[in-house]
Amino acid sequence: MSNQLTVQVEFVDSDPTRPDPAFVSAFTDQVLADLRSRGIDSQPVYTGAMGGDVYELIRQIAEGAAANKDILVAMIGGIIAPIVSVIAERVRQRDKASAHPPAPTPYVVVIVVEGARIEVADPDISTDELLRRLLAADPQLAEKISPETKPVVQVRVAGRRERR
Repeated sequence: MSNQLTVQVEFVDSDPTRPDPAFVSAFTDQVLADLRSRGIDSQPVYTGAMGGDVYELIRQIAEGAAANKDILVAMIGGIIAPIVSVIAERVRQRDKASAHPPAPTPYVVVIVVEGARIEVADPDISTDELLRRLLAADPQLAEKISPETKPVVQVRVAGRRERR
């Protein structure tokens, strides 16, 4: 028997005053395809609002991950870390293909779990470091988490105009 973890992921333009929805949508499609290849399923979420692509990513975890800290570790290692990793790889591929790569930190990933909020711009951040930073943001986080917890990950994508 297994538990299901769900993370809501929203892809938005890093500059809301000059959005590039076509680029954000194309980047979103690439990231979701990469995550599917890693066994992470996604479902679109209707929000009624324009300006962002919102999905729920679903991953099964073993029944043995019943303790709160085990659930948190499974959530980070099973879904959140792969999201950060795939985005970092996509950004590296985009930079290699660009004649004018962007300045460092072309994206930011904002992670919110039960009120604990961190921003990640380091493409090579480890699962352990993600866990450490979330627990630093809220030392009680491990006690608050459950299989019903739905973290939110917002990916701020730098559009084409920022890469020139």
